Amino acid sequence: MQSSFLTSENHYLRFSVTPSTKNELAIRKTIADALTQSFGLTSAATYVDVLWISEDGNDCVIRVGEGDATRVSAALASWTESQRLSLTKESSFLPSVLST
Repeated sequence: MQSSFLTSENHYLRFSVTPSTKNELAIRKTIADALTQSFGLTSAATYVDVLWISEDGNDCVIRVGEGDATRVSAALASWTESQRLSLTKESSFLPSVLST
């Protein structure tokens, strides 16, 4: 019997957002600016899908490619501007990121 594991080409990242915002475009802009600052203009074109923003705007979940997750996390960790996204959870399995 051969077992197969669920594999995913995507990686899910949950961030706390400071100051809080429910504006998806502001979150995307922050990620693109952080990628540009850290890795150059080409990295700013990294595909990012904002899947969820909490009702109070304090948390968000994004989906990126498996190979881009480390780059996005590193860029946001070094980002020093006013809109801050701090990594709280990450996984290739979406339900584990959404649990509290």
